[in-house]
Amino acid sequence: MPCDETDQLHVPRRSFLKGAGALALAPLLMSLDGKSSFAAPSDLQKGSRAAKFNTKLVLLGTTGGMTWWPGSNRASASQALVVGDAMYIIDLGFGATQRLAEAFNHARFVTVNGEKTQLELSTFLKNVRAVFFTHLHMDHLGDYPTFLMIGARAGFGIPNRLQIIGPGERGRLEENKTGYSGTIIKAECGGSNPATATPGTKQMTNLLLQAFAQNFNDCAMDAGYPDLPNIIDVKEIGDPRTIPWPANFLPPDPSKPWTRNETCPAMVPFEIYRDDRVSVSAILVDHYQSYPSFAFRFDTNDGSLVISGDTGPDTKGNLQKLAKGADVLVHEVIDNAWIDAAFKGVKEGDPAWPLYYHAITAHTTIQDVGRVAEQCQAKTLVLSHIGPGNTPLSRLKKAQKNFSGKLLIGKDLMEIGVGRAQSRSRG
Repeated sequence: MPCDETDQLHVPRRSFLKGAGALALAPLLMSLDGKSSFAAPSDLQKGSRAAKFNTKLVLLGTTGGMTWWPGSNRASASQALVVGDAMYIIDLGFGATQRLAEAFNHARFVTVNGEKTQLELSTFLKNVRAVFFTHLHMDHLGDYPTFLMIGARAGFGIPNRLQIIGPGERGRLEENKTGYSGTIIKAECGGSNPATATPGTKQMTNLLLQAFAQNFNDCAMDAGYPDLPNIIDVKEIGDPRTIPWPANFLPPDPSKPWTRNETCPAMVPFEIYRDDRVSVSAILVDHYQSYPSFAFRFDTNDGSLVISGDTGPDTKGNLQKLAKGADVLVHEVIDNAWIDAAFKGVKEGDPAWPLYYHAITAHTTIQDVGRVAEQCQAKTLVLSHIGPGNTPLSRLKKAQKNFSGKLLIGKDLMEIGVGRAQSRSRG
């Protein structure tokens, strides 16, 4: 039973507005010198081809794994989708907030005694409408506490509450394949609700607010920080009311071991978010046993973007349904040569076997990812969540095999135009 009464997603079926008129928002905040305090990605890389696009993807972090990779300065998994002057963030892995600031944080300045001096704090996150989490692993949400602390001052949730959408509580831990006998950490929920080892997005957020209460309260009292609990709206994906399960399908029983047929059944995409700029759909993918794990599709008037999340190559056709014909598919990848070298000679029953098994089943290798993208009929494949982060480019380029579209090897702060280019900005 969940720790608290969570808000499950019920998306109103409003018509998705079409045309340029749907892309008109209130004017951006203007600085004293007439420049916007919200910087489009093209402001960072003025020569970028993405500057011609109204819908742009900015890669904030492009590596995966709950570790550091020697010789790599990639941040962990995170992306920002910019549609006109509206922004949507997908995942917030280690280092993502620094990259977010590098891409977008522009303040207003005045000249004081002949030197450029910042006039006020930047509200560069004012136009962030929603944050989406594919699943609840730290290389996808390690910077979430920082985002909550710093982002509130940077403007999110003003004037409209920031939507935070992620998986609900899954109910049981991964099967203990390592023989682990240490402490099982549980989230204490209080009241009549039992503690849980697998809190969902809403309870995780509530516990983060409690854990950093001193900081949040000090900032509110001393610096005028906003009332954080009342400028975010956390919703969860994951109960029968919000997922269109296949006919006669029973969701995983928390009291029993799970199979991939239960954690990633063949299904159809379902809508989880909609506003005047974007429609967002989700589907379960196979990151066994880290259920629920989702891929997301973002459809705008300009084009479509799919984020695979963490997944093995066999999703029962789910990813292929979600990503069919997508303009851009951002897909995770793991280096099969590294797997072979790092786990050479490992056999079932060895201490390293569970991690090896996870690597080969819950992630997609270089040799498989091109085939998956081809099945999705994606126009552009972007490799991200690269494991290891120091994988040589020469090996990553082999993902082009079996893929007839354009291959991009993701790097932090890369900007990618999505869909059709614009003759003029509509944002």
